[in-house]
Parts: sequence; structure tokens; C-alpha cells
Amino acid sequence: MAGIYGFVAEFNPFHLGHKLFIDKIKTKYHPDVLIAVMSGNYVQRGDFAVMNKWKRAQIAVEYGVDLVIELPFAYAVEPAELFANGAIRLLNSIGIDHLVFGTEDDVDFIDLVTKINDSKIDFTQDYTQNYASNLNNQYANEGIDLVGKPNKLLGLSYAKSIVDNHYDILVDTILRKENDYSSSEIRKRLSKQNDLSVDKLVPKETSDQLNGDQLVSWDTFYKFLEYNILTSSTNELQLIYQMVEGLENKFKKDILTSKTFEEFLFNIKSKRYTRSRLKRLSIYTLLNVKDEEINEVYQHPYLRILAFNKVGQTYLNNVKKNLDFPLITKVGKAENDLMSLELKVDSLIEMTSGVQQNYGVIPFMKGANQC
Repeated sequence: MAGIYGFVAEFNPFHLGHKLFIDKIKTKYHPDVLIAVMSGNYVQRGDFAVMNKWKRAQIAVEYGVDLVIELPFAYAVEPAELFANGAIRLLNSIGIDHLVFGTEDDVDFIDLVTKINDSKIDFTQDYTQNYASNLNNQYANEGIDLVGKPNKLLGLSYAKSIVDNHYDILVDTILRKENDYSSSEIRKRLSKQNDLSVDKLVPKETSDQLNGDQLVSWDTFYKFLEYNILTSSTNELQLIYQMVEGLENKFKKDILTSKTFEEFLFNIKSKRYTRSRLKRLSIYTLLNVKDEEINEVYQHPYLRILAFNKVGQTYLNNVKKNLDFPLITKVGKAENDLMSLELKVDSLIEMTSGVQQNYGVIPFMKGANQC
């Protein structure tokens, strides 16, 4: 057998570069099953997905993925290392034996991680820089260039998770070229920062959804964030996940003079914190996310199925009795406790879109029978 292949995605939104990536995996590696773990309605850099998770999962299956699993909020809205740990943990539990990802440099990632671990890098925070810059400098001292290479950084994080957790997973790569499609460029066009169309960058299914929906962004929710900060005491804000080092005071102070989210980010920005770090913290504050809610997901993980085809359905039927984590294909009262954080954060998406994200929603099934 060629093997059970998995990869990590946001599909924010699903574009022709993703289609090309999936096609290359199938051409180069011929997987028996191809599984994607995909971020839900919130993404890693502290933003809202431009399309809801169900639509993105459906399009992914239409274009060649056999099974899509949701990456819960607790993993999806985290820095690279924690994002990678959560994603690989779920892919390992569903039984992949090959991980594949795109990278700017085609290197042996497992060998690279082994060398890093053996070198015992003394990572001491330089507080004149933010964490990401400090990390890049530490790796550069070991001859590892990560600057401007986000896919390589994520790949390194994936490989580190595999090595450190002793997962029996092989790593395969797809080399990314400079002219590959860019999700960030598509989102800029969608946010009307320029007047260029996205129709030539995305499949028809994505284009139809984007043209038919009101796009969700921080512009939509800034007033909600402003209200939460203004009506919370500093003691209450201190309880927000990752609210550290007196940031609650800065939030309280700078929200008073910030008319937009971009202005708020500019005002709270400092050398110690990246823009993405502060956007994630803003998401946690907007949604009132606490440490114990994140920890609950880490301690009690689950596998939420969003979409599959006949190949994915057959695979699920073969493995579901032997899974270590609960398998969820439909959310009812029994899943309230297990998925409490996801239900909470998705309620905001439901309020603004009018579209149910959890209760009663079943996975998209392409040519398959219901599980």
C-alpha cells in the first residue's frame, strides 16, 4: 500500500494553489487515503476564516481530499509550535503514516529536528525582540534559515512534534515555488484593499461562495471587542487566555483612543509582541476564552468529521472502533461538554451569519452513505 497520507490546512479560502498541492500529492505519492486536518472558523494568525468551515471542507473534498477533520479552536488559534502539535496529534490518532506539507526548501526535516534536539539550543528570550524574531535568530545561529519562510517553519514544527512524541509517521514534502498562489493576496483582494478579482485564483465553487456571502473580518467584530474590554475590569481581563505581563492595562488604555481594529493593533504593538500574537490575544478577549477552556481540549481531544467521500467513509468505518479519541459526526446534547469551547466560539459566527455551525449539522458526503 502507498499509505495513509495527511496534511494540515486552513483553506482560507480554498484556492487553485491548494488544488495544485493536492494534485501533486496524488501524482507524486499515490496515497490510498488523503486526510486533511483543517482549522475551523478561526485561523492561526488571529483572524476569522473568510468562509465557514463546512463550505471549505466541502470544496476540499470536491477537489480530491478523502476526509476532512476539524482542527479545534484550542489548537487552531495558537503559535506555530502549538498549532503543529495539535494538528499532528489528531492526524496521528486518525492513523496516518505519512505527513506531507509544502516548503520553500526541500530538506530532510526529521534529520534537521534531530540535529536541533542534539545541539540543545539554549533558547533565552531577548526582550528587545519579539519571540518570533528571537527564535529565527537562534535557528540562524545553527545554520537554519527560516526568515520569510513560514511554510518551512511550520514544517519544522510538524517534524518536531513527530520526533518529540515518537509518532510512527514519515515526512514527505512538496516544494513550493515563489509564484505559488497566496491566500493572503486573495484575502487582500476580498477586503477591497485593491480592485483585482479573485476569480482566476480560486475554483468556481469558492468564487460562488465568496460572491454570495458577506465576508467576516475584524471590521465586523471590533465593536464587540471594544465593548468586552470597556465593560470588563482589569482583574477580569487578567483571566483571559495568554493575557500576561500587564497587557490587560494596555488593552484598557488603548481601546479608548482606537476607532478601528487596525488602529488598536498599532497602539498596543511593541517589540516584545508580534502582530499575530496580539491578534490571537484579541480573539481570546473577544470570545472571553479562559485557560481552563483551552486546557480542557488539550486534555480531552476529539475527532470532528467535517466532510468525506467514499474512500474516506470506508476508511472511517475500518478504523472508528480502534480510535483513541472520540469520533464526532453529529453534535447533540451528549457532545456539549466535550465540545463546549467550539460551541461557544462558533456561536458568534452563527449570530452574524444566521447559519448553524454545530447542532444538527452533518458532514458533507460526496458519493457516500451516512455513517
